[in-house]
Formats: sequence, structure tokens, C-alpha cells
Amino acid sequence: MKRMLSAGIAVVGGLLIAFAHPVCAEDAASPSASADSEAPFVTPLHDADITYVLTTGPSGGHLRQRMRWTSALWRQRVETEGSATVMLTDYRTHTLMVLDRTNHTATVTPAPGTGFAAPGTPATGTWRRVGQGHIAGEACTIWDSVDSDSRLTTFCYTDDGLMLGAVHGGKPVVEAVSVSRAPQPVMIFDPPPGYHRADLPH
Repeated sequence: MKRMLSAGIAVVGGLLIAFAHPVCAEDAASPSASADSEAPFVTPLHDADITYVLTTGPSGGHLRQRMRWTSALWRQRVETEGSATVMLTDYRTHTLMVLDRTNHTATVTPAPGTGFAAPGTPATGTWRRVGQGHIAGEACTIWDSVDSDSRLTTFCYTDDGLMLGAVHGGKPVVEAVSVSRAPQPVMIFDPPPGYHRADLPH
């Protein structure tokens, strides 16, 4: 699945979108599907604070995940309900820092993934606009794309780069339940004082 911040974000959960019409994976991957290279913005154009409901596992369990983004630093903070860890991704240095709030450690590794669309830059890859949606009080555009396994993924992105929902391989995986564009304090994108930092080999 493409990430929300090219992000996006490895989030999963239920999705409530009225689809305009279905598009099969073969069609989405064809040259005609990407006419004029039309693609969404997949990185927020400004600070954002979004809470998602995720659908997890074969039993269809649900939990919440909070994503915050600072446009000043190009950093993302992700916290998952019930987890003692926080993920801080720096898209300028392409590093991921995992905070362990139990042991007060900050482990740094190369960020997963190879692509990142800078704010205001359309996503790479093959996309097809298929309609309009409305999630968490926000209007969004529905886009079809195909992952590396040729499975169709449907996203709903706002015009300013916020991912509000996704369906992957025909299964609903994520839905935003609250959206804020309030400025985010930059200190939350660094480890708190007293954390021990460990840099793993690249």
C-alpha cells in the first residue's frame, strides 16, 4: 500500500465511502489509467493531527491510531492505541525513531520505503480519480492505485494532502474519525529529555 506520506502511513481500518465506480487492477495499471499523469497530493501541505480507526487481523478488530505532521520539519508522529511505542519519522533525513515509553529509549533506523512526495508534489505511480467521498466531516477525492503485488488500493485524499481512508485488496483498512489542521508543537517530534538514543547500523 502506498503510504500517506508517500504517508502515509501504515494505517489500517474501516472505510465509509460512496464509490463512484469500481476499477479493476489491470485497468488501473494500464497507460490510459494515468492519462495526463493526474495524481493526488499524498503529503500534508500544512500541520495536521488525524485520528484513524484501524481494522486489524482476520477477526476485524478495531483500534485507534493518531498521526501528527509538522510541515516546518517534515516529520511525522504516529501513536497506536495500547502501544508503549511512538514512531517519529523524519522525511528530510529519511530516518525512523522508535520511542519506547517504558524503557525511555529512542532507537533510530533508516525509514522504510523508498519514495517520498514533498508537500505540493503529486504522488508518483499510476493513479485514477474515481469519484468524491466524505469522511470525518471532510470532502475528499477517491483515487485508485495498484501496489507492488498488483492489488487494487482505493484511497480518499483531501486536496491538501490528507489521507482520510483506504481500502486495500478489496478490504476496508482505515478511516479517519477526526481531523485537525491546528499548528503542531515541534517538540513532540523529538524524544523527550532523558531518553537514551541508539542508532542502528544502516
